[in-house]
Amino acid sequence: MSRGDASPSDQPFVWHGVLDPGLLHDQIVTGSHRFADAAKAGDWSAVLNMLDDPTLPIDINWWRPGGTAWFTVLHQAAWHGAPANVVAGLIRRGALLSLTESRGRTAYDVFMDRARKIQSGKGVGVVQESRTLLAQQLMPPPSPLSSHEIHSLDGHLAEVIDGRIRGVLFDGRNPREVLRYPPVGILHEVPDQHVWFPVPGMYGGFDIRLQENFLDVKSWCRVVGGSGEEHLITSAGAILVDEGFA
Repeated sequence: MSRGDASPSDQPFVWHGVLDPGLLHDQIVTGSHRFADAAKAGDWSAVLNMLDDPTLPIDINWWRPGGTAWFTVLHQAAWHGAPANVVAGLIRRGALLSLTESRGRTAYDVFMDRARKIQSGKGVGVVQESRTLLAQQLMPPPSPLSSHEIHSLDGHLAEVIDGRIRGVLFDGRNPREVLRYPPVGILHEVPDQHVWFPVPGMYGGFDIRLQENFLDVKSWCRVVGGSGEEHLITSAGAILVDEGFA
């Protein structure tokens, strides 16, 4: 989605973590706004048609370009109490149940918060049977990592990414204001527990794999020979184990 992407050959799950729409092609921004508008309006026919159109460069797990809530289409479906077949269709198309919005809520959390407001008379809801089915559909798969391990790995992964790009890209801006780094909490849910994080302007990025309770992270720049680094990241910290490849 971003300019200057370069990915590994085995096509892992791609994390599009760009927060600044200025780093994206105009057609991506325009298409993503249309997609976000349809999801916010609860226009599920339009949402599914757009997802099934191979000419549209949209990502089911991305949020509105430049938005701060980080609501994905699945978060919107949860908020609306969308029909069960719509939620099933989103999940079948790759919507991540473990992905959180900016307040740290999964789609399940958003749905349950909304249900509590409805029960207190602050909103319009769906019948109990439908609520139960949606709650079951939206429940994230259990993670092999504890919440403490996820928090620690998130922090150390961010430090490794910072170490590679801070002060090098984005004209000195804090990269965490430009990018949302891949959250460790989704890794057990993506295929092969493997994520590719392309970084605009890096002409490369970060290849991240969850291996039991640690991360194997390789990073490189395609246009700089010998730029490769490999880190093993545990809840205790990160260790550089190889460099000079790629």
